[in-house]
Amino acid sequence: MAEGNLSKLQITAYTNDRFQGKGESITVPVNPNKYDHTFRIVYNEDQEQGTQGNNPPYSRTPPEEIQFEFLYDGTGVVPGSSDIQGKIQQFKQTVYRVEGQIHRPNFLKLIWGDLSFNCVLKDLKISYTFFKPDGNPLRAMLLATFMHVVEERRRSAEQNHQSPDLTHVRYVKEGDTLPLMTYHIYGDPTLYLQVAKYNGISNFRALKPQTRIIFPPIDKTLS
Repeated sequence: MAEGNLSKLQITAYTNDRFQGKGESITVPVNPNKYDHTFRIVYNEDQEQGTQGNNPPYSRTPPEEIQFEFLYDGTGVVPGSSDIQGKIQQFKQTVYRVEGQIHRPNFLKLIWGDLSFNCVLKDLKISYTFFKPDGNPLRAMLLATFMHVVEERRRSAEQNHQSPDLTHVRYVKEGDTLPLMTYHIYGDPTLYLQVAKYNGISNFRALKPQTRIIFPPIDKTLS
């Protein structure tokens, strides 16, 4: 593409998280003048009552999100955009409608310049701001948030969170027992005595809620 050419942001629908089964592809009438790309990390901020300060352990990394504002203008300022209701309906059918074939909304790929973002729609807000005398809208702003998607098989292969060869940190909840927690981590409840020893727990039958327990890699647990 030659420098200076105007390329519209394109949204293409797919039927699976491998981004196969290509469906409808649409472009927005007016390119956005900005977008927000959000990255978040979640920590466990629980702490015992009466304590001050905390060193919160890592909990998870939620999916990245991108938020756009799309302008739909039927006043004649934007060529070919007189029917904004029809254009908005087409947008909703592509990104929001539940597809009967897959029983969920489409997977989406956003392409704009160097941006290529595999995602699904997280939320959509439509604000109508200008109207004809009969009340039909002439201008609308769509605020759309898209959530990043990684193919499940690829995500599991890369993260493998359930592997007993990784260190896991858990906080005791009401009703938890050490054998049950050990079973969930290692698939073997009989390792609970080694876990108790590793954590210096003398009375594993009376675990207090919010107690922090480390489940080390299985080779260390058995050592």
